[in-house]
Amino acid sequence: MTVLGVAIMVLWTVLCLVWAVLSLPGGLMANASGGFSPNAHMTMLALLAIGQLIVLAAGIPGGRAFFEDADRAALLWWMAKLVALGVVLQIGAVAWFFNFGRR
Repeated sequence: MTVLGVAIMVLWTVLCLVWAVLSLPGGLMANASGGFSPNAHMTMLALLAIGQLIVLAAGIPGGRAFFEDADRAALLWWMAKLVALGVVLQIGAVAWFFNFGRR
């Protein structure tokens, strides 16, 4: 089970990096027309990055849950909370940008 836990952590990291690479160009192009304030745009990009780092950090308890039987429920609960927090932060950043970021 230890190998599976490490594999989960590595796969989770790779998938988070792919998500970051794919979302970065979209975030950079969100202000292509110049209709949004530069501060709002930079805030959105920063919050997206923070949310992605939080989701990336969720892979640690998720992978550890496979080789720590006694703490499996708590580790999976922490993973779920971190994923939820990161996703809400990313969705909130984009929603805030498009609703309140106009000049």
